[in-house]
Amino acid sequence: MTALTKTPQITLSEAPSRPRPGLYNPSGWIQRLPASPLFAIGPSEPGPALRRGFLLAVPVAVTLVVELGFGAPTKGALGAGAMICGFAGMDAPARPRAAWQAVTAVLIGVAAAIGVLSSQHAVTAVLAMGVLGALAGYGFAVSLRFAISGLCMVLGLMIAQGLWLPVADADEALLWGVAGSAIQVLWSLLVWVFYDRAADQPESGWDTRRVLDGLRSNLNLESHAARHALRFGAALAAGVAVYRLAGFHDHGYWVPLTICFVMRPERDESYHRIVLRAAGTAVGLVIATALAEVVDSDLLDGVLLAFAAAFAFGLLTVQYALFTTAITVFIVLLTDTLGEPALEAAGQRALGTAVGLAIIFLAFVLWPNREGPRRREEPEAAAPA
Repeated sequence: MTALTKTPQITLSEAPSRPRPGLYNPSGWIQRLPASPLFAIGPSEPGPALRRGFLLAVPVAVTLVVELGFGAPTKGALGAGAMICGFAGMDAPARPRAAWQAVTAVLIGVAAAIGVLSSQHAVTAVLAMGVLGALAGYGFAVSLRFAISGLCMVLGLMIAQGLWLPVADADEALLWGVAGSAIQVLWSLLVWVFYDRAADQPESGWDTRRVLDGLRSNLNLESHAARHALRFGAALAAGVAVYRLAGFHDHGYWVPLTICFVMRPERDESYHRIVLRAAGTAVGLVIATALAEVVDSDLLDGVLLAFAAAFAFGLLTVQYALFTTAITVFIVLLTDTLGEPALEAAGQRALGTAVGLAIIFLAFVLWPNREGPRRREEPEAAAPA
């Protein structure tokens, strides 16, 4: 896809002018599946999406099995980095996906270090989350793929903040964040060399002028992207402030985690995801808590986490409630292996989700988007090679 020479302000609620490539192609029999408007299936067809999900989950699976099954001192940190980085450029062919992941790996590591440093005081934790959240939210001014890399950065920050580590561990957070993400990069390169070369695109789809034009043209409060950036950053900061003040402690990260996964620039899309998130989280908590109570083997935990990661990657563009179920299972099982009893924490996780959803709802009530003429933007085809 040729790069645009000028980037208009973005509204993600509009459909692109032509079908998106790869996982995001809403064509075929999937459009004919019966489903309620709320829990509809699509836009991706389940088969190709799940195959891509299991492919992306391979480095997560290998890393977690080694870490948890053999008692590695990283205790799941590398697997978490590989999991987060797997979302970067996930719709792209292997070579440009590796490029997106390489850049995102650095962002995740730096954000993890900032998370450790800022977690020492409530004020710095709130400020760090607000600033990085706003920067990530403004990524929608360029493209969805650009924004997802920013959201990966926010995930690295909030996980590090939620671990309540001492300042001395900031360098390790940087190291493990980058190293875990780099495993995902290496896997994408191996896939490109041995499997996916035929699917490679002749051009990267990256245009620096397009990126700069998008960032500049949306730098005003008439832009949905700019308003989303401020709203998103403020909501994440509020989420951190609430769990700090309420004393959620080890379970507080569920508040900003919910906001990060659910809030989008458009109100209707965000409200839709609120319902799906609530349903998926409830089911995921039941499944994960039951598994955590039954399974008593770190090695088996690693296998279950690998399957949860695969379904999370695969279901993201198929059905958001099902994705939420899978990612909830992954997070609960991972924290359980780190010594946090799943059953005892289930209630606080549910409460954290409810608080996060309430913050999203109030954010649009207090500061809605302005209505006006909207123009479409073609989706970005691939990452910089």
